[in-house]
Amino acid sequence: MIKRNLSSILIIIAMILNILNFDFSNFNIESKKTWLFLVASIIIIASIILIFFNENKNNKKSNF
Repeated sequence: MIKRNLSSILIIIAMILNILNFDFSNFNIESKKTWLFLVASIIIIASIILIFFNENKNNKKSNF
């Protein structure tokens, strides 16, 4: 699993670091940091879904 999804795992780690660096007290929709936070959240969700989709697909191939 690690070798197949290494790029997605690294993306998730990078986006988590980006989200942890966000200051919620300065939440302003016009700020670039707010948009980076929102995009990082979307990328994390998409990467996690992609990992589960690929793992389920590879597990089904292995069973046959």
